[in-house]
Amino acid sequence: MKTIIRIEVAGKTVLLGALLLVFLGAASSLLAASPGQQTSSEERVAQSGENRYVLPVSQILTPAGKQVELPGLRPQVLALSPDGSLLVTSGKTHELVVVDPDSGKILQHVPFPPEPGVPSPDSASSHLLAPDEEGQVSYTGMVFSGDGSRMYVSNVNGSIKVFEVTDNQEITGLLSSPLTPTGLPRRQEAVPSGLRLSEDGRSLYVVLNLANRLLEIDTATHRQLRTFDVGVAPFDVVLLGSKAYVSNWGGRRPDGNSVTGPAGRGSEVKNRSP
Repeated sequence: MKTIIRIEVAGKTVLLGALLLVFLGAASSLLAASPGQQTSSEERVAQSGENRYVLPVSQILTPAGKQVELPGLRPQVLALSPDGSLLVTSGKTHELVVVDPDSGKILQHVPFPPEPGVPSPDSASSHLLAPDEEGQVSYTGMVFSGDGSRMYVSNVNGSIKVFEVTDNQEITGLLSSPLTPTGLPRRQEAVPSGLRLSEDGRSLYVVLNLANRLLEIDTATHRQLRTFDVGVAPFDVVLLGSKAYVSNWGGRRPDGNSVTGPAGRGSEVKNRSP
């Protein structure tokens, strides 16, 4: 027994039963045309092939290029050496990961140098006796020197991690350069973020996210030279000639006529429901 439902949409009569039969017929034809293929609509959430990933939201990703798996890292900074031979990243671990940018092969896992760091007389030791197991890259901040012999990384725990790049393209931890404490009641450690080197490589400019300043460091002595007041919660910096441009998450600093409120950690809320 067939039931045909006739409705009128925008002045036109549509037979729903006919449409349903046509759709089912087309689906049957498709299934019959490929008997060797999987007909189940269920796929496991995972990597299901080369550059093919099934997501929990029923989407399939097929990224372009080559994917390099970095379990547990969650990479958030990236720097390419000046000669293009080393690609370095870091994230939620206490190390750098060095990758061959052509093959995608992982070349090194380099632990962060300890705190506080003292430079060795000649060069970095290839084996750190006490790597920093608390250090972690900040919001951002990773840069090679112009000649590719040094790397600088912002450590969220209040220092700049300095690495040496040897002639055979190996990276080793050199030292940790501690930053001046903030003097704030809730957090003493500075929070460096964006980094930039001057054109001559003599000065490293460090964005101090929590202190609302830009810091200049002498790269030879690691002495802190000058600070510049910037906006609220600065994030990154770029240099052009004698000028520095800084991005600020919080905008300008409030003046005497501005309506202000507390920033940073919010107040604790207690559940008073019965």
